[in-house]
Amino acid sequence: MPNRFIFSLRFSTKVFFRLSMLALIMIVFMTLFRLNLYFLSVFHATPDAVFVEVAQSFLAGFRFDVLIFGFLMIPIYFLLMIQAFSEKWPSGVLIGYKIYFGIVWSLICVLTYIDFFHFSRYGARMRFADYTSWNFAKLVEEMELLQRHQVLIFSVITVMLLSLGYMLTKSLRFGEWKDEFSPQAGSKIEVVWRVVFPLLIVFLAARGTVDAHHLGLEHSEVSSMKPINEMALSPVWCFDK
Repeated sequence: MPNRFIFSLRFSTKVFFRLSMLALIMIVFMTLFRLNLYFLSVFHATPDAVFVEVAQSFLAGFRFDVLIFGFLMIPIYFLLMIQAFSEKWPSGVLIGYKIYFGIVWSLICVLTYIDFFHFSRYGARMRFADYTSWNFAKLVEEMELLQRHQVLIFSVITVMLLSLGYMLTKSLRFGEWKDEFSPQAGSKIEVVWRVVFPLLIVFLAARGTVDAHHLGLEHSEVSSMKPINEMALSPVWCFDK
């Protein structure tokens, strides 16, 4: 007999991995943000920095960015499982996933942009206390402390990456789940794999590490120079700190 459940579960895997690929691309974009931060600010503040420490900072930063998207994928995973087991895939929910990523990416870009000017002035990421006292006048003041080309370059890069993220999200296609109809029931191993493997990916990403303790501030401390360590942190991760 044709099996509707395994058909639905397979489609959930397809949607999950397409969203995961979108998340991975956005993580790469966040690395590009960090690269611009380095060349426009950190490089000038740390002329004696060792290349190995800079590389370690970027690696740690990648882990923090993965952690952010790991947490963002948690509600996605559970919603997909609910849909898979209920065998209902309304197009509105699939559009909702795209809207979710679009909003998330927009907020990440805004936080990163605001954080850049604070970092350039103080050599540190913004924390929650900094956001509570932040206003547009302070942003303008911090911009005026930089050279015009620094402001222009980072502004252009931000608009470009924001636009690229928007276009990638908009162009994302999940297909029709009826195209994957299975004439036979899947094995128990397949069912377990399709449920557990995505959960394992989300769990490891949200922890940011396979160690006993999840990723923390100490994982960014790769240098004796504060700007190098702070560069590794994510503006999103620092938001509630």
